[in-house]
Amino acid sequence: MDESLFNLAEHTNRSIFLTGKAGTGKTTFLNEFIKKTKKKHIVVAPTGIAAINAGGVTIHSMFGLPLRTFIPTTDRIDSNLGNNIADLMQHFKYRKDKLKLLREIEIIIIDEVSMLRADVLDMMDFSLRFVRRNTEKFGGVQMLFIGDLYQLPPVVRDEHFLKQYYKSPFFFESYALKEMPLITVELTTVYRQTDEKFLDILNDIRDGAVGDIDFETLNERYIPDFEPTEEPYVYLTSHNKMADEINQKKLKELKGKSYVYSAEIIGNFNENQYPNEEELQLKVGAQVMFIRNDASGEKRYFNGKLAEVMSLDDKEVTVLIDGDDEVFTLKKETWEQKRYGLDAEKNITEDVLGSFQQYPIRLAWAVTIHKSQGLTFDRLIIDAGKSFASGQVYVALSRCRTLEGIVLKSKITPNVIFADRRVSQFQDETNANEKIEEILQSEKYDYSIKKVVNTLDCQWFKYSLETWFQSTKTSKALDKNKATYLYQTLRPKVENFENIYGKFAKVMLQKTHKFIHGKEEWSEIEEKAKGAVNFFFTKVNLEIFQPLLDFYSENKGTKGLKQYNDDFRVFLDDLEDYLNDLKKVHLLEAPLFNTDNNVAISTKVAKIPSHILTFQLFESGKIIPEIAKERGLVTETIFGHLAKFAEQGLLDLSRIFAKEKIKTFEKEFKKNSYETLNDWKKALPNDFEFNEIRLLLNHFTHKQSK
Repeated sequence: MDESLFNLAEHTNRSIFLTGKAGTGKTTFLNEFIKKTKKKHIVVAPTGIAAINAGGVTIHSMFGLPLRTFIPTTDRIDSNLGNNIADLMQHFKYRKDKLKLLREIEIIIIDEVSMLRADVLDMMDFSLRFVRRNTEKFGGVQMLFIGDLYQLPPVVRDEHFLKQYYKSPFFFESYALKEMPLITVELTTVYRQTDEKFLDILNDIRDGAVGDIDFETLNERYIPDFEPTEEPYVYLTSHNKMADEINQKKLKELKGKSYVYSAEIIGNFNENQYPNEEELQLKVGAQVMFIRNDASGEKRYFNGKLAEVMSLDDKEVTVLIDGDDEVFTLKKETWEQKRYGLDAEKNITEDVLGSFQQYPIRLAWAVTIHKSQGLTFDRLIIDAGKSFASGQVYVALSRCRTLEGIVLKSKITPNVIFADRRVSQFQDETNANEKIEEILQSEKYDYSIKKVVNTLDCQWFKYSLETWFQSTKTSKALDKNKATYLYQTLRPKVENFENIYGKFAKVMLQKTHKFIHGKEEWSEIEEKAKGAVNFFFTKVNLEIFQPLLDFYSENKGTKGLKQYNDDFRVFLDDLEDYLNDLKKVHLLEAPLFNTDNNVAISTKVAKIPSHILTFQLFESGKIIPEIAKERGLVTETIFGHLAKFAEQGLLDLSRIFAKEKIKTFEKEFKKNSYETLNDWKKALPNDFEFNEIRLLLNHFTHKQSK
């Protein structure tokens, strides 16, 4: 992993476009960054399959975006064609848990960004600014874009309509990015190919440098009547229908019985995001390819590796992996449909909505360009005829390790080589490969100070107070005089806090500037930040939060005030989060909150905490499904509640798990110590769910500490 690139993403708020030719390790960086970062992050992608492969969710599902084109204007437009800004805002009425999640995120990673349309990115920007009550682009969230713009472009249904507002559909044409200092970092070491001559040809095709392309050498691979005999080849096509026809024709030509293996689908898993065939049909002798890397650590196969089916029965599939001598017995793999959430400590969690279990192979006499993105092959048959769209010739050729492994069914001529000058111009203008260390040193202090300033930002108080006061006027069962008196008492205090914050933010920016130019000591900045954090915590708690909480407690449970109290609770929860965030804020590595000032902040009003109610029912002899039904909660929530008591060693595990399952986990726990729940999930048998792992981990960690 590139350490300087990681530090740039981790220790600054600079938004980055990470790119590189095919096979340069973009996906490897993504996976390593997710494992290592301490920032609260989510991974999203423009399409369902890309999201599943990246271990994330789709952009549209994460932000609740409309599918129609977005037009960044307040002018009325034909609603059949798209949405304007006013149309868009109604999509941002998120649930309370989604609001909290979006306010906690520090960095958003978007994979396969070549397929991301500019208008979709602008919708994300509007969503984040609205939800986070922050006028900065993307609501102040750092963005990490990953992809190769020379590969598959965005899909645009109505290009003429979009062109009226955007110069091109590429993500970098979004209005949000025009006003922020995005930098491009390009990975340059190609790991897939090593032949310099082949790499030169690929680079010239990628750049659209028609005059430099060695067509003579490339077209030496033109063998129009070629038919593979012994060694396996993959036929790369432009459309799904062509690939399916070739695969089915080849399958029918094989003698022997046909076996069908059904995927096991649990929970919610969108059909258009299935990572493989729901009904996988195979015969002995079928040419298949793996569609996942070997998760066992043995690296027997990788995404795109070919194999031949050697034997089949109802329960087992064996294959001979290309280049191996020994037959390999396949195991089913599990793909997960996820949703992001927040736990009690406001850490971002991955909740599994559903899973798709199937053998990690598909028929591979032919595969489409689209499905080949990210794959590596040893031997390919390519027909780069008229049906190939812009960028597809490069994608097709770059899938193969060597030029010798390619067979061309039609010659590659200058008229199928396309280059989008807008892409090269954007990347040239924003390239920062030589400036990474310089940017890191100049921005890490500024980033840390801004993080403190943003945590202290109380400018949203006034809007929330006004919204609450308006709701008191329409609530019939409420004492209007008391509400008005409280509002009139709080409003000047809120305005005072806003003024003090404005002055503090201005002073901190000045001090930062002086420090960067050697005219201020870091210790002075630290002292100023400590003073502000403790001042705001004490004053906001006593003068705003507690008076509102007292008023809420007077009316909680009053008949006719349910909607009013629900809305009021959102304001109180936001204040609670604000105060608790002040307790945790750091300036670089230094904590700023004075622990002598450590008052417990909570909106709970004379009520038994939810997790204790769950534990009481468990102790009374009820099992988890019964508790979930009685409390009207999902079983995942009940597991989360009980996990708190597992931390204290208070749970009888035998009432929740079979003895064998406990033993299996305990054995793995004693052998290994994994960093994340995802790592535990990969190491354990498939029947272990995330919520079960968290509970067991808490129990055995407590046991070990005794």
